[in-house]
Amino acid sequence: MMKKAVVKDHQIVISLSQGDFEMVMGRKPTDQEDFEKWALLVEKGLLNGHIDWDILYECTRDAIKSCS
Repeated sequence: MMKKAVVKDHQIVISLSQGDFEMVMGRKPTDQEDFEKWALLVEKGLLNGHIDWDILYECTRDAIKSCS
């Protein structure tokens, strides 16, 4: 009898930097509170589905198929 492979979840961690803030906002954050306010809004956007997961999954499926 074949043993089933155990597949673990993969975690993705996204870090936001002062450079990201500057690129988007066109200025340096005035202080940590200014940066955190922006970062929390970015996080909220990610959690509220502003990423099209279907497109990401389709692209990765196609990329894997083209490598095989």
